[in-house]
Amino acid sequence: MGRFVFEAVIVDGDGANPVAGTDATTLRIGVREGDLPVQEEEFEIVDGTFDARLEFQSFTSATRVRVEMTGPTTTLSTAPPQFLPSNSRGFLRVVAAAPSSCETVTFTEMQAPRVSFGMTQAGTFALLIGGTSSADDQVEFLDALEWEARLFAEDLSLATLGPTRSASIGEGKILVVPENTAPFVFDMLDATRRVTQLVLHNGAGPRSGLVSVPGVGAMLLGGEVAGEPQSAVSLVDADARVTLLELATPRSLPSATALGQSVLVAGGDDEGTAELLLDGESLGTPIDGFADGVRSSALLVGDGTSRALHIGGLDAADELRLDTVRFDGCPEACAPSAGPAWTEARLDPVQPAPSSLIVGGADSRLVEEVRWSGDDVSIETILELQFPRGGAGAIVLESGAFIVAGGQDGAAIRDDFEFCVPAALDPL
Repeated sequence: MGRFVFEAVIVDGDGANPVAGTDATTLRIGVREGDLPVQEEEFEIVDGTFDARLEFQSFTSATRVRVEMTGPTTTLSTAPPQFLPSNSRGFLRVVAAAPSSCETVTFTEMQAPRVSFGMTQAGTFALLIGGTSSADDQVEFLDALEWEARLFAEDLSLATLGPTRSASIGEGKILVVPENTAPFVFDMLDATRRVTQLVLHNGAGPRSGLVSVPGVGAMLLGGEVAGEPQSAVSLVDADARVTLLELATPRSLPSATALGQSVLVAGGDDEGTAELLLDGESLGTPIDGFADGVRSSALLVGDGTSRALHIGGLDAADELRLDTVRFDGCPEACAPSAGPAWTEARLDPVQPAPSSLIVGGADSRLVEEVRWSGDDVSIETILELQFPRGGAGAIVLESGAFIVAGGQDGAAIRDDFEFCVPAALDPL
């Protein structure tokens, strides 16, 4: 029987030993392979060095890992994305950071500075697309298991994309919505068919709402034709098939979030109405009696099941809105009401799906989280980035750790990453 040797490296943001020169004394590693019991091991750290060996029981099961290094005044933790050891190259590199902090990664960087670009996770990889003036570096990926950013080997022959959004439609497949050209599907797994062009509804594009619906695909909602809002919706599934749906109200730049396999849509019209695209229905259902006024470029942060918070955006006078609207009891009895004030309202934050995080923004290092507790909802600051990042990209790993890339820091467009750890990682 053959032997599989897996090399794992724990580093700081500079690629160096994260516990060198610290008082760390203990390394704890937890591993969960599929449905097998959690395997937990503890190793001694002496003068910043340790020798840790783990035996995998199954190389073909989805594997999750948690790492913690502690001492009297030291606490560092990390976690890679969930992975299949048999599908890897036998190498794992993880960046460690203190709880409630971010570590700037300097040993790898994007191939070009990016702002207002698409960043979507596909397994252990993240697609990074658009948002750069360089025609040769428009599309790349981050290998989050090895912590290395690379260009694709193929000549993709894409037109200049400009500002770009993206959303997952299924395993390894991503709907890409550029400002300068028509939307398309990008395949992370099949090099023979990287790009699939689409025929979508009239007006689908940069002024459409975009939302990923787990198990269904992604939707482009509304948009504009000759300055007029549109009501059509294009649902794109994992096979790049398009199903046309219809909103009850024409909308341009609406906000949307998936609640199960139904979608809540808000704004994008002068009255600021809202509606539901219910699972299995082809026409939107208006939420009666609700009119919030103009709220353009807003976020609709959902809990994935029944609740959402409509947050931020600009009013009719292009002033930032500090008020929010909460939706509860969706989709069966979706009830809107006043939500908490967003005291740190700002433009250009990123809200990585499917989380409830609000990351960065114009001249902002803040990372906030929309939190529901019983009947209450709040917007709480959980940590700060190392740099301001407006128009950045971000992905959230299954552990709750997250990766932020690029963005505008107020002086320049960035090409680096930050690895961020919340107060506590989700348990195995």
